[in-house]
Amino acid sequence: MKSLYEKTIAFVLQYVDEHKLREGDQLPTEAQLSTLAGVSLVTVRRALSELSLQSIVRREQGRGTFVARPRVNAETTKIGGLRNGLHLDASSKLQTRLLNCQARGCTAPEAERLGLPALTTVWEISRLRLLNKLPVIWELSVIPKILAPDLSSYLKDTDKRSLYDLLDDVYGLKEAREEQLLVSRPALAHERELLDLVRSEWVVEVSGVSFSSRHQAIDSFRMVFAAKAFAFRLETAPSFFVQAVELTDSNRARKVQ
Repeated sequence: MKSLYEKTIAFVLQYVDEHKLREGDQLPTEAQLSTLAGVSLVTVRRALSELSLQSIVRREQGRGTFVARPRVNAETTKIGGLRNGLHLDASSKLQTRLLNCQARGCTAPEAERLGLPALTTVWEISRLRLLNKLPVIWELSVIPKILAPDLSSYLKDTDKRSLYDLLDDVYGLKEAREEQLLVSRPALAHERELLDLVRSEWVVEVSGVSFSSRHQAIDSFRMVFAAKAFAFRLETAPSFFVQAVELTDSNRARKVQ
């Protein structure tokens, strides 16, 4: 169960999002936040101190509390490399740091997700994404080695393409769709270390499988986002699109008759 001050942190973040506050915008006073959140001034001050340590707000003596930096809008359902799904401005710099690339036998859950026999050899690729030099996303990809036999040599050569572009360009493995599961949870110890988070912080984990146009599973992935840095937008195909196709086909059938 969340403590009062953790709930107050969540309230402040929600207030920033709902009121579309941008970098430099001023938050309500501590007394106003205390009334809005229904908590004591002590709790508000502790929450704001925590957010200040995380560089989300900036507190100025005698002036108030200001938004330090905006959240990045992320659309994880967009096909392709990570940059495709991040709404970054021209001044934002996204970097990739390869942490590990090793061949190993797949686990039973990975074999099931990828449609492989047990212990089939896969590439495990661990990468850290930095936005303006700050670590914000940890990625773990598991790719069948038979689909990309020498993948490690391209990664070690610091290929500048996204992983999905590389799979498409070199191996003809073009991503056509993804199945995703999104979960918000407290950060684990190794995630706090990688993403430079404090003990109370949360992450958003997006996990799933990528498929080629031939419906072949090409990647079992996990992306762990520092929750404080992102706002997520999810989109699905409208159901009426499929219905319209069916109606059109039906109409054509009547005309033939």
